[in-house]
Amino acid sequence: MLRDITLGQYYSAKSPVHSIDPRVKIRFVLVYIILSLLDRNSLLFGMLTILLLAVALLSRVPFAYMLKGTRGMFLFITVCSAINIFTTTGDVLIKLGGITITTQGIIKFGFVLWRMVLIILMSSMLMYTTTPSELTDGLEKCFHLSGSVAMTITIAMRFISVISSELDRILKAQEARGVDFKSGSPVTRLKRLKNIIVPLFQNSIDRAGNLGEAMDARCYTGGQGRTKLRPLSYDIKDFIIYVFLICVVGLALFLAVKF
Repeated sequence: MLRDITLGQYYSAKSPVHSIDPRVKIRFVLVYIILSLLDRNSLLFGMLTILLLAVALLSRVPFAYMLKGTRGMFLFITVCSAINIFTTTGDVLIKLGGITITTQGIIKFGFVLWRMVLIILMSSMLMYTTTPSELTDGLEKCFHLSGSVAMTITIAMRFISVISSELDRILKAQEARGVDFKSGSPVTRLKRLKNIIVPLFQNSIDRAGNLGEAMDARCYTGGQGRTKLRPLSYDIKDFIIYVFLICVVGLALFLAVKF
């Protein structure tokens, strides 16, 4: 399961979404996240879901690939969202001792889970369809960051999949040496985690050091004084996306206010 994590990886494909300027994609995702936080509105969320499916279809990134890479996060947000079932007041549906489940709690759980799924999948689309260099340039231009800061953010996001694969490798190596992580008391299993945490930190630091040496060997000193081999430039399709985004915002505000 850990090896299946693909969040932060670039999926190479020839698609309309891949060819869009990274600044447009970053702003599109930010607006999408803001719209998903507006209100618990089924029509609004339905529109955002259709928009996500359209982007996924145009990007030519297999939907099964996206779900496989983010299913660990889905499990986490499902558990976190389920807390709303037991903490929201309203019409009592089920009552077992001190546990009360309300109709409003179930509705809130569904909307919170729906919202988080939309945010995670659309954010992952940005990673899948944008190369690290394009993402760095886009962050630098959109938020007026220095080249070093933008590069640091990009490397941090890309390190998610690297660390997950490293963790999977360490787990298999320790199990091959006879370490059992599934049996014993909770305290015993927590003590065995040092066999994972220590080498994971050590290997992560080593990888970061090797990356720093590689960048230093290539004379990387940040964005100051550097020129771009392929400067970002808007195309006609990028302006069309901006116009489309304005229409989406207008429709979303209409649905949020009227319904």
